[in-house]
Amino acid sequence: MEQERPHKASGGPGGTPGNTPPPGEAWTALSHLLTGILLFGGIGWAVDELLDLRGFTVAGLLVGTAASMYLIYVRYVKS
Repeated sequence: MEQERPHKASGGPGGTPGNTPPPGEAWTALSHLLTGILLFGGIGWAVDELLDLRGFTVAGLLVGTAASMYLIYVRYVKS
């Protein structure tokens, strides 16, 4: 008589095993997030310094965060 083997815990939607994304995709998503924050925050900081204004750094950080999160959503969640 053959023994049943326990199933691995499913990490994906719908309860089917094998839907867990590879660990490399988590690092890619994190790098997208950090790159957007640093890029747009840097652009905002440069505008602040060049035009002697305040507020563009914070706006750049917020826009970079939102843009990065949208990119991650479209690339990994929506697909």
